[in-house]
Amino acid sequence: MPQNAFKTLRRNFSRHKGYSFLNVAGLSVGLAAFILILVFVQYEFRYERHHVNARRIYRLVIEQNLGDRVFRASSSPVPLSEALRRELPEVEEFARFFSTSRAVVARDDRRFNEDGLCFADPGALRMFSYPMLEGNPETALADNSSAVVTESIAGKYFGAEDPVGRTLTVDVGAKFDVTVTGVIADHPPTTDFAPQILVSMGTIRALMPDADAFFNNWVSQQIRSYIMVPGNHDMSGMEEKIMTVFRPHMTEGDRRVVRLEQLARAHLHPVADGGAGDIRTLAIFLGCGILVLLTACINFMNLATARSAARAREVGLRKVVGAVRSQLIRQFIGESLIYAALSLALGLIAAALSIPLLNRLTGQFVTASDLARPGVLAILVGVAILTGLVSGSYPALFLSALKPARVLKGGSGAGGGGATFRKVLVVAQFTISVILIISTMIFGRQMRYVHDKPLGFDKDRLLVVRARSGPAVRDLEPLKTALLQDPRIAGVSGSEQLPSSIGMYNNVTWEGAAPGEQVELMFNRVDHDFLDTYGIGLAAGRNFSREFQADGLSGDGPQSARGVLLNEEAARRMGWTDPVGRQVVQVYGDERIYLRVVGVVKDFHFTSLRNAIRPMNFFLSTSVNRYVSVKLGAGNPRETLGFIESTWKRLYPDLPFESFFFDSVFDRLYRSEERQRRLFGILSALAVFIACLGLFGLAAHAAEQRTKEIGIRRVLGASTPAIVALLSGEFTRWVLAANLLAWPVAYLAMHRWLGGFAYRIDLPSQLGWFALAAALSVVIAWLTVGFQALKAASADPVRSLHYE
Repeated sequence: MPQNAFKTLRRNFSRHKGYSFLNVAGLSVGLAAFILILVFVQYEFRYERHHVNARRIYRLVIEQNLGDRVFRASSSPVPLSEALRRELPEVEEFARFFSTSRAVVARDDRRFNEDGLCFADPGALRMFSYPMLEGNPETALADNSSAVVTESIAGKYFGAEDPVGRTLTVDVGAKFDVTVTGVIADHPPTTDFAPQILVSMGTIRALMPDADAFFNNWVSQQIRSYIMVPGNHDMSGMEEKIMTVFRPHMTEGDRRVVRLEQLARAHLHPVADGGAGDIRTLAIFLGCGILVLLTACINFMNLATARSAARAREVGLRKVVGAVRSQLIRQFIGESLIYAALSLALGLIAAALSIPLLNRLTGQFVTASDLARPGVLAILVGVAILTGLVSGSYPALFLSALKPARVLKGGSGAGGGGATFRKVLVVAQFTISVILIISTMIFGRQMRYVHDKPLGFDKDRLLVVRARSGPAVRDLEPLKTALLQDPRIAGVSGSEQLPSSIGMYNNVTWEGAAPGEQVELMFNRVDHDFLDTYGIGLAAGRNFSREFQADGLSGDGPQSARGVLLNEEAARRMGWTDPVGRQVVQVYGDERIYLRVVGVVKDFHFTSLRNAIRPMNFFLSTSVNRYVSVKLGAGNPRETLGFIESTWKRLYPDLPFESFFFDSVFDRLYRSEERQRRLFGILSALAVFIACLGLFGLAAHAAEQRTKEIGIRRVLGASTPAIVALLSGEFTRWVLAANLLAWPVAYLAMHRWLGGFAYRIDLPSQLGWFALAAALSVVIAWLTVGFQALKAASADPVRSLHYE
């Protein structure tokens, strides 16, 4: 029986090559899409899992309840983790990382800006899985001025030389030398925190005149802190235990709370704001992958059911010669499993070939070997088996129930019983396709809205130069003077942060506030020309001016209040209609810093449009110019860039020149959403393609079943357009029914997705795109069915009727 069943399968495949190809092609495409989505999701779950202690390591996150909202910061007070190690027996180890974004590292004539330099405690090498290629992890960061570098950094500065024992010069505003005491392997791409140079934390004591104040500051949050607990430790009361250590060091009115963020979950379940990953996004894509696979399974089942009439006589003969129903069920399900296995093999090949495209779309570093991971293979084999069972179940049960006497006498019922079922499947298939089409369109509309929405400042023709350290940070006037002599330069300004990424904040109270009332005020330090360079408008008052020395005062008391610019949202939050001249008080532990409002800037977006505009302020400073913004005027940008670079190198020959155009920042801000839009577009196209394969096969089957009817109609005078309309009309009704089901589902899904944006398109005004999706799906169905309908209508009726 198995040998006979296999022979029958081979013969059916050979006789009906078109239907067999449609079956295998649709299922292969669906499986390939699902495989790629599965690998994409599995890759995201691998973040930080290379650390052996990932489930035992927790980051300290500070939560502040500011009344109107809860704010969480991924940094914490410097002494906190060390105190926890000392006072809580559950804490086995601690590590702190103090990152600096202003590091220039040099060795001889090799000099580069480095983003990945961190000061770290010795525990970092014991807690985290940083494989040591050279050096001893127990002692590598024990001494002051010792440093551990990655393999790439070692090659960058030392080439083929042994780096251990050699010296690097670091400039973070102050110059110092470090001795390389170890080399660690390069970090895998599945990490959100990849320090390239680890300098011993003790080095800070030698650099800072007030190092004791830094290491004993319980108010300021400047550092990443991690603790490690024993395996399987009960963490239910751990946060409260940490608060018993933290609370005695808090000032009156301090509403901070410590939260714990497990390293293994941090990427997809971030406790702090600004997490790199999003479990909801993965759930959406996994759901879409399942929908595409479901479309392929429906396609397979539909075609198998449609072809069941052609195999009714075969079933009758098998039953006459002694086959029982269970044997027939096994035969048809076995055939389905073989089709599924063949489709899985082809799907794996297609997925492997598509990996470069997946990496371009997602920014991941997936390799073909990831397809062979045990977990992935087990899921794929299970999916193939389930697909084969589900896809072959209905045809198997339907065909095996046929009565041999009725079939062999030429009775009907072999294929008609599945007509209603096939209609339901086609409607389900196109419902899925239309949902994905609408989602792709709304994704595109929202992303266009995000890109085109006025931000409140200019972002075009702005070149940004990173000034990590040195004289440019402390005094920008020589560079300004040199650049502004060229008419191609329209403006130059220095700032601590760019207007697209203002992330630092202070807690403040204000004149007229209730006792204990505070607000979180984001801030940026800028020079006098910042507003003009970026085209940020004033709503009230004046800009910082060199004529007003008080703009840069210390703010030690009400009489020496420092000048400050608020945004409109800050004035609204404080309840002020006329804020100019009013006083703001920055709360810093027991210390109070007094500020006087000299102007109000118009609101502008300084974070992603997912977030509402927050209260913020500008301080005047001419000595923290981490970023130099150059507004380009008329002329060739490439030539102007060359002039700026040559001027920089002439004035600062020891500082690397590193620049980028400001508008590129926004491409990175919405890169995740743009990737989602592209993936949705591809998935919807695949779903439509698979649905069209099934529709093509069903149309061919319908035309084949109605050959004699078409011949009679033609003899009686029916025109070709009338025959085409007859065959296409039924499929059109199915597709329209699918749209009616898809619209409410797509609307609810997009309404929920758009809810993640503080600034978004109005979904009810986008219903035209729903109508366009309906029209598109109908046109696609017409084109698919029309070919078969036109072929059947154009056939010579004599050929279909000459045996009658």
